Amino acid sequence: MRRLPSVDVVTDTTALVQTESGTIAGPLWLRDGDPDVQADFPEVGWVDLPVAALASWVQELQRLSRSLPSSGVETACRFLDGPYYFAVRVESAGGWIIRCFEVRDRPTGPDEPVREWKTGSSAFLASVVRAGRAVLAQCDARGWWSRDTEALRRCLEAGSQYRAG
Repeated sequence: MRRLPSVDVVTDTTALVQTESGTIAGPLWLRDGDPDVQADFPEVGWVDLPVAALASWVQELQRLSRSLPSSGVETACRFLDGPYYFAVRVESAGGWIIRCFEVRDRPTGPDEPVREWKTGSSAFLASVVRAGRAVLAQCDARGWWSRDTEALRRCLEAGSQYRAG
């Protein structure tokens, strides 16, 4: 069986900052794992709200991983800053399609993907979990605890079978 290309979640935990209101911001983006055509979404170094975004993504992707391959189930994972999101659809047993979108005001018509990747479901979910654990570890080390960090912790604990590979 041919191995599907990887798509990874990238974050730089050393660049995380906490605002006066307690919000945690820092780099978070997706990267195509093919070194020949490497592409990033939304862009390299995109600054977002990684704790809250990853908690949402982990929860949605765990739900999607339990879907039957023939169901055509899809979920949307949103970046919390800017007009970006990606939709993940079950394509086959162990295979997902990730379509990336930049939402702009349009009078009519659906959003068109700006990028599309095929990836292994377990590898992508493991990448999201790995990023979530790294961000949470950095927050714990800095004593940054909030509703968002606890939500991320609960999602990661609920999906503890998804070990980073």
